[in-house]
Amino acid sequence: MFRHLIPGGFMRSRILVSAIFVSLLAAACSNSTSEGTTTTSASKGGDSSATQVAVTAPGVTADEIRVGGVASTTNPLGGKYGESFDGVKAYFAMVNSEGGIYGRDLTMASERDDQLSNNDAEVQGLLEQDNVFAALPMTTLLFTGADRLVEAGIPTFGWTINPEWQGTTEVPKLNLFGQAGSYLCLGCEQPQVAYVAKISDSHKIGVLAYNVPQSTECAEGWEKTFDIYGEEADAEVVFSDHSLSYGITDLSVQVSKMKDAGVDMVVTCMDTNAVVTLGKELKKQAVEAIQFLPDAYDQAFLDEFGDLFEGSYAWTSFAPFESTPQPKGLKNYLKWMEATNGRISENSLVGWLNADLFVTGLRKAGPNFDQQKVVSSINELTDYTADGLLSSIDWSNEHNKRGETTCGAVLIVKDSEFVPVTIAKGKPFSCFALNTGVLTPTAQ
Repeated sequence: MFRHLIPGGFMRSRILVSAIFVSLLAAACSNSTSEGTTTTSASKGGDSSATQVAVTAPGVTADEIRVGGVASTTNPLGGKYGESFDGVKAYFAMVNSEGGIYGRDLTMASERDDQLSNNDAEVQGLLEQDNVFAALPMTTLLFTGADRLVEAGIPTFGWTINPEWQGTTEVPKLNLFGQAGSYLCLGCEQPQVAYVAKISDSHKIGVLAYNVPQSTECAEGWEKTFDIYGEEADAEVVFSDHSLSYGITDLSVQVSKMKDAGVDMVVTCMDTNAVVTLGKELKKQAVEAIQFLPDAYDQAFLDEFGDLFEGSYAWTSFAPFESTPQPKGLKNYLKWMEATNGRISENSLVGWLNADLFVTGLRKAGPNFDQQKVVSSINELTDYTADGLLSSIDWSNEHNKRGETTCGAVLIVKDSEFVPVTIAKGKPFSCFALNTGVLTPTAQ
């Protein structure tokens, strides 16, 4: 997140780190909608082979279905979160080239910038002024407008790094859809980390975190992981420091202690700048330890700092851009990002995934669609993959509880490039059963 975006688990491990910075930012720093009515029977092809029916819903006219989103386009990190709009527009260009949906073009009618601190106001403006059928993408560092979207019941799609995306049994928030699920589990075990220790022959683990509750909770999740899976991984946490201040630039003491403890793999709950600081200090003190990188799947990052991370590992919840063969969803994403002059990035991929889920819900809802039908249709999906970009997502469960498995793609850094580590040809994902102590992944 700190340099670019995402989805490791876009969720799970990447979100653990992203949520920490969101909490640091938070410390520092009427739902009415106008409605459009359609009364035409013209057909434009695509999903409109049948006669177009009249739809009375916000943002729907005879010719278009309007959506709008909010991103932290202006932000102190320099993150290009506004690229998520490009992903949505590329997906819409693909669909519109095939005739649109039910005789209507999909239109990105509103691109709001919350400038980090104005999310609630921008969400209110989106709902009250922009006349949109759905809210996407919502790629924001803070999500203070979430309750407005829940109350309005508008189908909402975005980047799940904020706790507001997650529902409860009492308030399930069934209209909020993250790019790869909506349930966060900060502090939960992450078996993929122990798996990386196992396959990299790492046995002594160091854990570093900031001295804020979210970072500490993240670190406790790493430690819990090795409590559960350490025996099979033949690895244990031998050094842990949860006392670091955000923005720390000197890790010489911690690295010296890890060197004395024989640490050969470090996992962190810190931003990318700190990870780089750590990499430099490990190199300076000649500590032969790899890192598990929960937030560094970015080739530009390796172009600049790849020499510090040779042999380290990353994890994504989507099929990596380096996948061979490329699944259909990845092929389409790459093709249409190029066609629309968009940048290939995790930010834009989040927007693409948001758009794909939205369109999937529209198609399942049928020609006489409305907002609630789209929401209900998506929540009936039990094996959603975005044409192979994701492992199976069960949207009947993803709002308020964790599933029984976690899936993602493992990558190793070789010669300053990401190289997928797969267990079966043509299947990019490794899936782990939770709370079992077993580190034998299945391929998807």
